Amino acid sequence: MGIDRVLQVSYVYALPFGRGKAFGGGMPRVLDTIFGGWATNGVWRVSGGRPLNMTTYDGTSLPTYGPQRPNIVGTAHRNHAKGWINNYFTNPQVFVLPPLYALGNAPRSYGAVRTPYNFTTDLSVLKVFPLERLHKGASIEFRLEASNAFNHPTFGQPATDVDDPLFGQITYTSSLPRQGQFGLKVTF
Repeated sequence: MGIDRVLQVSYVYALPFGRGKAFGGGMPRVLDTIFGGWATNGVWRVSGGRPLNMTTYDGTSLPTYGPQRPNIVGTAHRNHAKGWINNYFTNPQVFVLPPLYALGNAPRSYGAVRTPYNFTTDLSVLKVFPLERLHKGASIEFRLEASNAFNHPTFGQPATDVDDPLFGQITYTSSLPRQGQFGLKVTF
């Protein structure tokens, strides 16, 4: 079946600009209010593909057993060449229809070929403006956030019905487009 692999990196980094920082340590208070004290954070996630569930489109399955699965007569391989979206398997002929009312030898989940990997990045920049003069412990936090910041598509699963005319083609993406938002939080 294979192992699911996920690499996720999260971070928060205070940018080194402004009073008391590495750059602009002596800048006037007005400029420090604008340029100093910014921070960035992000979540970067890469995950491996999921196993495929191979089935038949027009198969005749055993009554009450569920969908018919194909026979596998070799080892399938994923296409990594140009045009892989329309031809996901380099050797789709290894999947064949079983006889009528036969189950087929394909497992429920086939891990030798997996769905495409997933890559997402969520990023934000923020600045906290202290309001100590108005109220002790008061501040305003300004945030600019971007989900799927690089607008990277998450490709869907290829068609896995072996007798479907679209077999081996990816016909959809499952990710949301890049989204951004501003946020303002008042703490008092």
